[in-house]
Amino acid sequence: MRITLPPPKPCPECGSDPVYHKAEYAVHLMNMLTTPLFDLPLRLVNRALDARRKRHKYSGWYERFERLGLGEFHDTPDDKTLLLCQVLWEEARARGIQMREFRFLGLATNSFVATLPGGRRITFESIPFPPGTQEGVWWLDSKATMKKRFLKLGLPVAKGGSAFTLAGAKKIFSTIGKPVIVKPFEGSASRHTTIHIYKQTALERAFKIAKQVSPNVIIEEELKGSVYRPTLVDGKLIATIRRDPPRVVGDGTHTTAELIEIANKHPARQGPYFSHIKMTPVGEAELKLQNVTLDSIPEKGRAINLHQKINWSVGGTTTDVTDDVHPDNKVLFEEIAKVLHAPIVGIDFIIEDISKSWKEQEKCGVIECNGRPFFDNHHLPFEGEPHNVAGVIWDLYTA
Repeated sequence: MRITLPPPKPCPECGSDPVYHKAEYAVHLMNMLTTPLFDLPLRLVNRALDARRKRHKYSGWYERFERLGLGEFHDTPDDKTLLLCQVLWEEARARGIQMREFRFLGLATNSFVATLPGGRRITFESIPFPPGTQEGVWWLDSKATMKKRFLKLGLPVAKGGSAFTLAGAKKIFSTIGKPVIVKPFEGSASRHTTIHIYKQTALERAFKIAKQVSPNVIIEEELKGSVYRPTLVDGKLIATIRRDPPRVVGDGTHTTAELIEIANKHPARQGPYFSHIKMTPVGEAELKLQNVTLDSIPEKGRAINLHQKINWSVGGTTTDVTDDVHPDNKVLFEEIAKVLHAPIVGIDFIIEDISKSWKEQEKCGVIECNGRPFFDNHHLPFEGEPHNVAGVIWDLYTA
């Protein structure tokens, strides 16, 4: 008999990858209270676990759980497997590495056992980190702590702060430029995040949305430009994409509605990754901000955004810009990876033009960093050349 849990309830603020709100809140609360205090002990535990991995014993827990009916192994990926794990799995097969996913209580916890050529077994969550390395500093996924430390180092970040109460959020809101963005305290993959906030009433609503999954909420100045995702492995910039919300570009002939219909015919939007653009109340509000309607005929070259978020599930797209990154920006990204002590890191960076130095552009900066980045974006760009980040990661591990 297998024990399983029901999937999380659908949530418009979570998008296509919903989470258990109460569990997410509890985890963030625990991290907020304990991580700074137990940073050193946690590192010592991680080192001990690395030692167990080297002795090939750590994965034995999974076999014990399986015998107790608390979980099971999967030898092939399915629709519950994270896309980044799917591309890792595909690259592993090409290298003669056997990967198996263990699911505790039927949940896709992204726990894996891999057998390398020669028989050595390793265990990992989502991404295989080389034995002896850490995932980075404890505050890597903490937006508020990261902001404070980056400011001291002269690294560009958005102005703002974090608040536990609505009164605290309003105080921060009153001291920074508008518009602002409100999001959960820790990395959330755009879940429960609200942008384009000018008024206090909108702030109150956004605060409640973020508070559903996080005890502390970030309120910060909205930077200017597109969201770029440089991914670094072993301190080196491997690939960079630009992440765009669903948008259409005017041609001076077609209405907004007609442009959406044309955009939805793009081959990449026919599945399985990129979605059709669908008009929702959020999209209608976005059009209103731009003084555009579905019946308007946007002038040639004008970009019309159709949603606040940039996720694939709402029609967002990605474009590879690896070859366009200015040398100053590359140096900045690699310096950030060095500061974070992270063997693998994804940086969300907002800037108007990635081909120009960040030093010459206003209101640009880091909005968050992730020690377990969704690098599958680089394997499957909507436009541009793919980059095999999974291969670079396996090279790092098996070297």
